[in-house]
Amino acid sequence: MYSVLIRSFDPRDSSDIMRIDAESFNTTNPTYDLFIYLTYGNDILVADIGGMVVGYIVLSYKEEEAKIMSLAVKREFRRKGIGKILLKEAIKKAKQNSKKRMLLEVRISNTPAQNLYKKFGFEIAGVLESYYFDGESAYLMCLDLNKVDDLS
Repeated sequence: MYSVLIRSFDPRDSSDIMRIDAESFNTTNPTYDLFIYLTYGNDILVADIGGMVVGYIVLSYKEEEAKIMSLAVKREFRRKGIGKILLKEAIKKAKQNSKKRMLLEVRISNTPAQNLYKKFGFEIAGVLESYYFDGESAYLMCLDLNKVDDLS
């Protein structure tokens, strides 16, 4: 098993995040996505293994809500619990920032991600029709942070 360090984003992580974003989401312009993350992300956490960024999560905050803008793990490190660790840390951060709920959008076809979110207590709150550029719809998922027990 790997020793995963979850740490705050450093500008030197930018190219790694762009590569992970591009391979995870077939992004046409990962530089623009990174710009959006930096502009609207109040917290960007990265999963670091031996100095290599293998995943990231971007959170934005608004009033009583935390929103996951993006969560991605490098292809060869998927299904090893890294997404779970990042999500757990993001939930802790949101609770530390006194947020009451956490939101995210996820492709209707992305059942592995939906299953991960459901394990943490996220529920489907609605459907966003034709949400993605390719016309696919998304589920809006919500987590009541008041119902989340200690995640230590």
